[in-house]
Amino acid sequence: MKRRILLLLFGLATILGAEAQPLEKNLLGVRAGVEIAYIRARGEQVHGTTDPRIGFRLGVSDQMLLWHRIPLYIETGVHFSSRGGRFGETSFRPMYLQIPALLTWRFRLGERCWIRPFAGIEYGVGIGGKARTAEGWGDLFGSAGFLRRSDLNARLGFEVSIRRICIQGAFDAGLCNQFASPDAQTPLLPAGIGSLYGRSFTIAVGYDF
Repeated sequence: MKRRILLLLFGLATILGAEAQPLEKNLLGVRAGVEIAYIRARGEQVHGTTDPRIGFRLGVSDQMLLWHRIPLYIETGVHFSSRGGRFGETSFRPMYLQIPALLTWRFRLGERCWIRPFAGIEYGVGIGGKARTAEGWGDLFGSAGFLRRSDLNARLGFEVSIRRICIQGAFDAGLCNQFASPDAQTPLLPAGIGSLYGRSFTIAVGYDF
């Protein structure tokens, strides 16, 4: 019972604190960091993940206040991400443009410190990418590839802001099968695969204007 009362008081204090100080209506930001990605594969006799691959993530974001009395924002923007995974001697390196649609709540921890959890979806478009093997390079998209260009991810994370500098951690889980078709079997992966889903962790720093 005491725990519930404390949580209620904390929530009221957060809202009252937000009302006492004007909330910024729009926050434009830039983010840059690393993306630790892997691919989850499933099939008749296959169920597992590739080894992780370290890529990068760059982007711009825009947080827009939904209501002037509570610190609830909707965030969108454009991000460039390098994802994929590693299997044996093969490294998969797809690159995407990501367009997020996230809800975020800004909790004030001090006069110049905020923490904000966020969650939502993110639409991605594959703009290029190669598979690196011992024999050379191969396309991942297009008629010669085995990945779909369109992707949709669920995105969940949090961010800590000190003044205008931000540190962010996030997890993306693919919602769509990225395997182009059953006829798109490739010697780069084990036979019998029916679905491929991307996963990634992001660690980034940024600045809000």
